[in-house]
Amino acid sequence: MLNPISMKCNFFLLFILLNLFVTRAQNFFLHQGAFNGQYYEYGYNSLPKIEIKYAPEDIDWNRWSLLEDGEVYRLYFMPLGKSNKLYQFGFNPSSNAYEYGYMSAPVIPILDLPSNADVSNFSILFDGYDYRLYFLDKYDTQIILQCAYDENTGSTGAYRYGYKSISKIVISNAPIDTDWNRWSMLHDGKDYRLYFMSKNSNDLLYQFAYNGSTYDYGFNSMARISITGYPSSTSKSKFSILHDGVNYRLYKLQKNN
Repeated sequence: MLNPISMKCNFFLLFILLNLFVTRAQNFFLHQGAFNGQYYEYGYNSLPKIEIKYAPEDIDWNRWSLLEDGEVYRLYFMPLGKSNKLYQFGFNPSSNAYEYGYMSAPVIPILDLPSNADVSNFSILFDGYDYRLYFLDKYDTQIILQCAYDENTGSTGAYRYGYKSISKIVISNAPIDTDWNRWSMLHDGKDYRLYFMSKNSNDLLYQFAYNGSTYDYGFNSMARISITGYPSSTSKSKFSILHDGVNYRLYKLQKNN
């Protein structure tokens, strides 16, 4: 006769293994659209759905951002519970997937970040000269904190707060319903641009641009831009945006079990 305690232990072990299998079997995808001249349209000039491969086990799927640097589309995540490094992926055109470490340093440190940085979200861009990393100030969300990549720090380089940067930049004239938790940035070869979603909509972007002193709502910009066609299964809590020299692209994340 089987020992009931042994049976319980075996079932418990099976439950743990099954959950580990399910966790490992989860697939994560980026959904991609582009600006069609009037609004961001899902699948426009885009591969609509892109898999993310070989992610570290401690990745934080809620904190991510993308850029394109003229050579590679790059995707970044932070690890769970930490804000001192980035995990870097590159888009592999052979597999049509973002792969951890593809044409990338897999891990990049973040140094000297001040305690007032809101690390619950970040954005990253390449301006033709420097890779730049941004956070909002958690005590005043209308201030952006800026870092840049220093290739001469450590074996892989590092993002350093204030390096080759204006360390703090004010955001001006934001609409009253700006959602300070949902934002992203890009550089399009001319302007540094900042985007927020409306608190009242998952399909409306507010656009800002740097005017030489602040990120000003509507400066050199279409102030309001709609988003259409993205699957309802994509995350509503986060988006990322980039410019690749030709297209403005907008991304949302989806987890498939």
